[in-house]
Amino acid sequence: MKRPAIQDIGLGVCFLLLAVIAFRPSGVLGSRLRAWKVERQALALYRAEWEEAASGRRSTLGSGGAPVIFEFSDYQCPFCRASHQTVTRWATAGRAGVVLVHVPLSDRSREAARAAICAEEGDAFGRMHDYLMTNEEWKAAVVDWEAAAEAAGVPAGTRFARCLESSATAARLARDSALAVRWLVTGTPTFVSEHARIVGQASEADLEELLGR
Repeated sequence: MKRPAIQDIGLGVCFLLLAVIAFRPSGVLGSRLRAWKVERQALALYRAEWEEAASGRRSTLGSGGAPVIFEFSDYQCPFCRASHQTVTRWATAGRAGVVLVHVPLSDRSREAARAAICAEEGDAFGRMHDYLMTNEEWKAAVVDWEAAAEAAGVPAGTRFARCLESSATAARLARDSALAVRWLVTGTPTFVSEHARIVGQASEADLEELLGR
């Protein structure tokens, strides 16, 4: 029986070593496999909670009968602001119902998210959301949020002012942040649907992927 040549043995050892290196956690294939597992976990997590998270929320743009897309967003995030017009087109054209999940990354963004949530009661979330995404005035050192609401066309008054400071509003923001953690969202904007997850500034092509087309 012919013995394997030294060269053949050497090649086999080399291939074995390369496979070990590639599949170890820090290797190329190992890293991709780990990322794939994380993505699978995220899909399982958000699908299990999908209906519960989408139902009863009022931070929503577009028609209730359209496919649902979640946008994890921050009002000072430049890519969120750059995505605003594109996302608004999706919603106003009836192609998607966009559920906003507030993930404020700064104190001022947290104030803005509170104002957006408090505008929901007057069915004016869309107006406040648009104002926050397209104006810079609210980024001033001191903000009169009631005046900002009026500028956005949102009914303001004592009720709105109380809402800004209420524990219920703080609890709502905490629930949004917890949802982001459970769905493994690590950056804004992140768009999540039943078909895809896209991180970064939105494009028209992204909608087709999010709708599974």
